[in-house]
Amino acid sequence: MADGVLIADGNLRLEKAVDESGFLEPFFYDEAEVVAEAAAAAERRQREAEEKAAEHARKMEEFRRRKAAHQAVIDRIREYDSKTGKVCYTRFFNTDFSVFDIDEESPLAPMRYTHKTPSKYTNSLGRQVYDVSDSVNILSVKIVSSDVGFPLKVYGTVIARDYLDFKCVYLFRRSTEDYQLINSEDQSLILTGPTRGLVLLDSIYFEVDLKIKDDQGKKDQELSKGLCVIDGILMGGEEHGHVGREDLDSRLSTVEVKFAVVKLAVEATLEIKVLKGDFYGEITACTSRIQDRLVLHDSKAGGVICDGTGMLQLWRRVVTVGMKDMLLLTVATQASDVATASATRTINFTPHVNGAEEDEITCGAVKMLIKVNWSLFQL
Repeated sequence: MADGVLIADGNLRLEKAVDESGFLEPFFYDEAEVVAEAAAAAERRQREAEEKAAEHARKMEEFRRRKAAHQAVIDRIREYDSKTGKVCYTRFFNTDFSVFDIDEESPLAPMRYTHKTPSKYTNSLGRQVYDVSDSVNILSVKIVSSDVGFPLKVYGTVIARDYLDFKCVYLFRRSTEDYQLINSEDQSLILTGPTRGLVLLDSIYFEVDLKIKDDQGKKDQELSKGLCVIDGILMGGEEHGHVGREDLDSRLSTVEVKFAVVKLAVEATLEIKVLKGDFYGEITACTSRIQDRLVLHDSKAGGVICDGTGMLQLWRRVVTVGMKDMLLLTVATQASDVATASATRTINFTPHVNGAEEDEITCGAVKMLIKVNWSLFQL
């Protein structure tokens, strides 16, 4: 038959066997193409391996660089103290110094939320719910013992660090030309900070680096150098807050940091303007729950009292206040002559989560306008 043949199987049936060979594609083996593809694949694998090796080498180099940078700072802040006979950290150390600048000052200013309301959410009653944190007020920093006696011409720094950014918040900062004369263990360093409220979460770290100025041509001595810590977890367990202290024994002295724990605190930033009279005296602040006072201004220490607008120059102007407390501000004028009587007045303010309030106070012959700016910390 055309296009095929008839064949018989064992049962003598006839079937048509079709020759389909004419319909198959012929198979050709292109050796050059196969070799080229294999070479390209090998080259691709080699390139990928080289890229992985280069990436690994880059990562290892970055790791070595960061490790060296971190270790350089650790080596700088670990020192031997002859007073304690120990090698210890003199500064905050619980971070990665390859990315953290240990000397950077905190950029966070006070009154960050005075004019806005950073509420967390609105509850079922339609009331705003806020994040309110615990805090501390630094009451004083004193040299409670000195191996070289008193008086001392003290300069250097005392720095606080908190959970907000762990960057430097200066409490005391003086150069050798601007030393403070300390006559006894009862006299406090004149604190000019913190410049914002401190948050007591985790811990607050204090770095002390104080020196004694020498007028005899000798090398200045290290008076105190080291680190002390307020444990936020331990202090946070206190129901109503309390007054505490941390002592640092180092070099030639013992330094005491005295503080007040403030529960559920907001930040109060003070502005005081003299409206009438010439102010000479002392201004202190405390809370209704903790009566230990922070010195905000003391004319006896000298310096500029008022600027050209009548604004009183405060050493410190930030106080933290518990939401269930009151802020108590006490103004005490001091007689400059026998014809002028001393006087004392206290004014109270109720804390708020934001906003500002003003009040006038007359103390003796002096009339003042006091403004309090309230703010949350907002973690």
